[in-house]
Amino acid sequence: MDFYTVSYVESQIVSGHTLGFVIFVVVLLALLGVGIQVLRNGFTSRYRDLTVILSLIIVFFLGLEYQEYGRMKNYSEDSSRMAQFLHSFSADRGVDEGRLAVNSLKVRNGMILKVSDAYYEVQFNPEFTTYTITRVYTVSPTDRIHDKADVLP
Repeated sequence: MDFYTVSYVESQIVSGHTLGFVIFVVVLLALLGVGIQVLRNGFTSRYRDLTVILSLIIVFFLGLEYQEYGRMKNYSEDSSRMAQFLHSFSADRGVDEGRLAVNSLKVRNGMILKVSDAYYEVQFNPEFTTYTITRVYTVSPTDRIHDKADVLP
């Protein structure tokens, strides 16, 4: 079973993708260069076609970035809620955050919370404002713990 530590969950909150942004900026600069050539030489077919192609690429990238932004926003909000839950659990129970791990990156009913070597099932009310925990036992003691060191920069 995979478990995620508090530091791993917090590292998922801020996750940026710079490669897509760099490509987008390069295409915008190319469009600017072609635009200057169009203004300088008039609307010759070579520069006009290049302008249309680069404009379509920019529209395509804008669509991809908007979709990725929505996905990353939801993912970041889920990770933020999980981090808030783990901090709250740690403070309420007096447990060191380094001893906590959870099997989900999203707060949900039935998730398993690992405190040192003990396992607990977490159930939330419909508004996810309160929770109850029940001690559970695993069939297989093999766990994979994902920590902040596992995250690629």
